[in-house]
Amino acid sequence: MTRIFDIHWNVSRFATIAMLSIATMTVGCAPNDKPDLAVVTGTLTKNNQPFVGATVEFYPEQPGAASYGITDEEGRFTLSYSTGDPGAAPGKHTVHVIGGSVKGGSGASDNVPAEGTDDAPAMAASPLAGGPGAVANLTAEVVEGEVNDIKLTIP
Repeated sequence: MTRIFDIHWNVSRFATIAMLSIATMTVGCAPNDKPDLAVVTGTLTKNNQPFVGATVEFYPEQPGAASYGITDEEGRFTLSYSTGDPGAAPGKHTVHVIGGSVKGGSGASDNVPAEGTDDAPAMAASPLAGGPGAVANLTAEVVEGEVNDIKLTIP
């Protein structure tokens, strides 16, 4: 009788631990964890010229994941949330720009400034910035329920 009780107790304990483990792993994975997103489009320029082929990353200051976009030939971008859904979390964002160049630019000064240049204060010091050549001192506000057409200028 004790042997049957021990087996039953071990199976019940295993089942309870397995169910708790599964429940713990799914916490934070629910689709409801994603904030309501606001549609964001924008334009990126440098020296009043479109900045093309750049990755634009919006990192919210409040809870939420980053949103990303790539500038086209006119410097325009549309953001997608980390899940691939269009938009960004509402609120203030730190904006990073990685790569790209001024449309029709012919010199290195038309690119994102290189690390160690006179533009160093504008350079990213954060691991989120994507490494050398990333501008990270830009900010933007995304407003829920509004059309967000954000104008960004690289210093």
